[in-house]
Amino acid sequence: MSTWFDLAWPWIGLVIAVGLLILLFATNLLRGAPTSPRWRDLRWLSFLAVAVYVLHNVEEYGVAANGVPHAFPNALCEALGQPDYPMCGIPHVFFLFVNLPLVWIAAPAAALLSRRFPLAGLTLWGVIGVNAVVHIAPAVVRREYDPGLLSAVILFVPLGVVAFTAAFGRHGPYRRSAALLLLAVGMLMHAVLAGSLIAYLNGAAPEWLLLALQPLVVVLGYAIVAVSDRRFRR
Repeated sequence: MSTWFDLAWPWIGLVIAVGLLILLFATNLLRGAPTSPRWRDLRWLSFLAVAVYVLHNVEEYGVAANGVPHAFPNALCEALGQPDYPMCGIPHVFFLFVNLPLVWIAAPAAALLSRRFPLAGLTLWGVIGVNAVVHIAPAVVRREYDPGLLSAVILFVPLGVVAFTAAFGRHGPYRRSAALLLLAVGMLMHAVLAGSLIAYLNGAAPEWLLLALQPLVVVLGYAIVAVSDRRFRR
């Protein structure tokens, strides 16, 4: 059964995103090196990833670009052969366990610590890169809109290129192989999400395990990137 928070959290996130965007573009509080351009500042880009993903959540769980409210849960149910809510077998709370530990907790914490672990602060950009493909590829194949597609195209793709260029381009502080690490971590998080959900719907995993695996893989992903930071520096 859904609660008021299942419908309210993307709008709470929108307020957070607007606040972040004001701090990012109107102040130097979230910058790592105020003398360098924002678009090359890895700490600034780490916080930008949080704002961008929260805006993406608004399209998925707030109002989709086609005007349908809270559209992504039913779209996922349909993709997995489930009926729409309230008959869909995916627990409402699943979407909270997927998004909030990653976007509201881990990513901001990593951004705050990005002066020490800059690569970890960029981890969310790896998730963003994989998530963009997850939205865009099926939409191209099916030639239809998918909730989250618009923000994937206009935010994830161009800003992801900017972030990856700043970190892994010719003048970036990390080797290009570090980009593959971030994308691999993004794929790991998506694989655990999909695999555990399919296992749950087929009766092979209990609900508590389905929910527990989502924040656990987030912690694992960030830990992998953090311990690999120095190894990938130029």
